[in-house]
Amino acid sequence: PFGRALSGIRVNEHRMRALGFNTFSHKLAAFTLAGALAGLAGYLFAAQTGFVNPELMGFHLSAHAIMMVILGGMGNFAGAIVGAFSFEYLLHLFKDLPNVGGFKTGKHWQMWMGLFIVALIIFAPKGILGLINRAFGSKTAKEAGHD
Repeated sequence: PFGRALSGIRVNEHRMRALGFNTFSHKLAAFTLAGALAGLAGYLFAAQTGFVNPELMGFHLSAHAIMMVILGGMGNFAGAIVGAFSFEYLLHLFKDLPNVGGFKTGKHWQMWMGLFIVALIIFAPKGILGLINRAFGSKTAKEAGHD
């Protein structure tokens, strides 16, 4: 119910207010929950690395989070999880690329990651999860049409 109320508020806050929902309290609860989860993530990161630096608050890590969501597929939680695992895997894959002649391909991993994400957006706008759903969804739709 809480998630559905937030979805309704996102679509049309005035309508949800007319239906009797206290939209302010729902938005405040969502903001508080997001802040608490971010604080927990920061604590766990500090506990794991034993180091906290103001540089970690920069755009670099925020961009990584955005890329993870885009890569997996925006709009659902499973897409974010798939995107996080995919991003980390691709990051290590691109960083470990061999040198070609005098060109250090692994050093330019951000270029390869950017090209991959642009290609993914062009060919699969709903991300990896959308690509998987389209691949398996088309088979089930064809099978359902034959029955």
